[in-house]
Amino acid sequence: MINETTVSLREESSPKWLHHWVRALVFLFPITVATIGWGSVIFGLLLLPALYYGRGWKQLGAWERRLMTGYVLVLLAMALSLVNAENLKDGGQMVERFLRFSMIVPIYLMFRRYRFVMGRELAAGAFIACLVMAGQAMYEVVWQGAPNAIGHYHKIVFGDLAVLWAAVIAVAAVSVMNVWWQRAVIVAAILLAFYASALAQARGSWLFIPLVPVILFWSQWKLLKHMRLWALAGFAAIIIAGGGALFQSEKIVSGVERGLNDLERFAEDPAAETSWGIRLNLWRNSLLVFQESPVFGTGAGDFKLEMERMVEDGRSWNPYVEEFGHAHNIYFDALARAGIVGFVAIVFAILLLPLAYFYQGVRHETDPWARFYAIGGVMLIVAFATFGLTEGLWSRNPFLNTYVIVLVVLMAGLVNCREASAR
Repeated sequence: MINETTVSLREESSPKWLHHWVRALVFLFPITVATIGWGSVIFGLLLLPALYYGRGWKQLGAWERRLMTGYVLVLLAMALSLVNAENLKDGGQMVERFLRFSMIVPIYLMFRRYRFVMGRELAAGAFIACLVMAGQAMYEVVWQGAPNAIGHYHKIVFGDLAVLWAAVIAVAAVSVMNVWWQRAVIVAAILLAFYASALAQARGSWLFIPLVPVILFWSQWKLLKHMRLWALAGFAAIIIAGGGALFQSEKIVSGVERGLNDLERFAEDPAAETSWGIRLNLWRNSLLVFQESPVFGTGAGDFKLEMERMVEDGRSWNPYVEEFGHAHNIYFDALARAGIVGFVAIVFAILLLPLAYFYQGVRHETDPWARFYAIGGVMLIVAFATFGLTEGLWSRNPFLNTYVIVLVVLMAGLVNCREASAR
């Protein structure tokens, strides 16, 4: 599928104002999405011109059309779950969130039609975001005395996106930067972003941190050639030093200790009110809901209603699950809400198919910016797949907006770079 030849779009210049408009929005998005909450505003401002300028479906490659169709099918799968729904109001709100996945299509078509390549804007915005988020986190925790950094929304949103932006600039450092001092500045910004995540106490984001150097090392393996032994030694040193530094942080250590204590308490008493204990109960209950409605699920907006019923009839070990409207896990959440139909659609269309495309880009591309887009795409998908282990990403607009905008920038950028090289 991925190796099929992409059909070159007819050369067409964008209106000058549109090019500057999109550049500004892509740059501002990383800086503002978790700090001052402009994510949905920027998404809307990007979508509006795309609804008019996003044309050229027939000129896309076959693999592009399949990917775009997959995002529409995700929306249809979630809409189908409404056949079993009782709470149509909440169901409609959830379907509206999944509507954003289908909005990838017009935005992507606009990027492809005018051959937008916005990697510099994305990387620059991610770099500024790392600095701003570190400053905001220190202001909230150190100066204001808050227990966690939360940004505009929530500590999980803040901590996860801080790590994601650090990963984006790490990709830029290894793919398009050759000056040592630039890479040194990037490393400092990455450490600041990780510190912001530590202050947010978003433990789910910490699961992704060790994967960042792993993906970078894997992506550069073929290019290292005779330096592989030195690279392996350096990689091991980075892992050891980085791990040691992380566990010198009181915030990291206390977060890990609380997580282990949560698991011990869950083993002793599944009804205890702990962060991990509630999550484990939510995951178990999601599987019970899935068993009752395995094809289309219980309905897009009925998750909280099902938790309340399970508490009432005693099937839930933990009574606190009734306070939650999602499973704190995108995989269990999809099974409960939309059954096997929704689960397959979400996993394949949102995660596996884009990952396969970016993976092929990492293997075959040699142009520095094309590699930035390919490696960045792998980072994006792996990040969301990892963050989704402990959080209901699709229930939060900041995560949805981030996935849509960053995916379009990276995917369209990779194809447009490839076509430019071919010409």
